[in-house]
Amino acid sequence: MSSEGSHQIEEIVDDLTQEFDQRIGPKHVHDEVMRVYGRFSRAPIQQFVPVLTRRIAREELLKKT
Repeated sequence: MSSEGSHQIEEIVDDLTQEFDQRIGPKHVHDEVMRVYGRFSRAPIQQFVPVLTRRIAREELLKKT
């Protein structure tokens, strides 16, 4: 993961942790984001991976609330 990609994933974890803070713990949010991100680790085009990671992780977290 590039330093830019790492920073973007950290921002996603922070944003979703704030959004789901009262319903889901920060560790669970982090784990979900990393699980989704891992699905795209070998994607040939990495440009959209953070956007897709945020969207899918948020949808998965909403299902758990």
